[in-house]
Amino acid sequence: MNRFSEIIGQRDAIAHLQNCLRTGRIPHAAILAGEEGAGKLALAQAFAAALVCRDRKEEDGLLEPCGVCHDCVQAQSMSHPDIKVVTPAKVPESGKTPVLGVDDIRAMRADVAILPYQSDWKIYILPHAERMTPQAQNALLKTLEEPPAYAVILLLADSLTGFLPTVLSRCIAVRLKPTPEKELSDVLMQRYGADRQSALIAARLSGGNAGRAVTLLQDEEQAAFRQQAIGFLKSLPGQDAFSIHQFAAGLGANAETFLDLTSCWYRDICVYKATGDADALIFQDEVRYSIQSAQNTGFPALQRIQESLSEARLRRTRGGNDAQVLELLLLKIRDSINATI
Repeated sequence: MNRFSEIIGQRDAIAHLQNCLRTGRIPHAAILAGEEGAGKLALAQAFAAALVCRDRKEEDGLLEPCGVCHDCVQAQSMSHPDIKVVTPAKVPESGKTPVLGVDDIRAMRADVAILPYQSDWKIYILPHAERMTPQAQNALLKTLEEPPAYAVILLLADSLTGFLPTVLSRCIAVRLKPTPEKELSDVLMQRYGADRQSALIAARLSGGNAGRAVTLLQDEEQAAFRQQAIGFLKSLPGQDAFSIHQFAAGLGANAETFLDLTSCWYRDICVYKATGDADALIFQDEVRYSIQSAQNTGFPALQRIQESLSEARLRRTRGGNDAQVLELLLLKIRDSINATI
């Protein structure tokens, strides 16, 4: 994927890079900052392909690489000699994260000194650049201070933290943002053939992260877990403390997903209680249950549930044990519901 139009969301980031292409003011160094799955690599590849393409096309308001010239074909297959992805030469020990070191950057600098092979630009893409060692960043700084006219260095990072101030001061920052829920769910339906409910759930649980949403949509294990979680939430009013304890203790790595699912579940009940609009609900195959729950649960109880959800999220951010946090949450929700039945 080397086209701006195929990137999900990220309108501001795309607009920034499009402006660079249209004005010819190409930055020699840019940090594309956004969480994993937001689309940093796709954005960098589209920009790189557009730079080396000799016959860009205007399509739907975007300046795109033509996709058929020799440069575009090579860029698509990641074999273009003037587009390089810089990765650590040393394989880390098992379980450790690969980190660009000073030797990797020195090797890149040596390559930067060589003129482009067939285009006007040489583009270097550095994934996980915020993990570079201070020594590597200082080595990179020498190129950032006096870059050749043809060099473009794209640093992909989860955030701007981790970079030395001297590196930050010599790069433009392009921030990737969460994709709005409706826009993301629409893309999941149109591009991936998802039904409305699956698309809405994936969009909401992903927090606007397109890559995570696609993974959630296609992960069969996650789909099975969602059904299990929904079944437990439906039976929650009749669960005893021990059953709740066992369920919370068994969530493991799915703790955050369950918390998000629980928020969506009670969001539906609140929405129907307030609006009576069944079409606005996420869990369309559980509409009857949501309607009945809304009818049987008063606004004060629903308010307490929302407060309990907020408290649970706060406890997790403060390092609370997931199993204990969710056990307490489920007990509070059960008691709030039963107090009004």
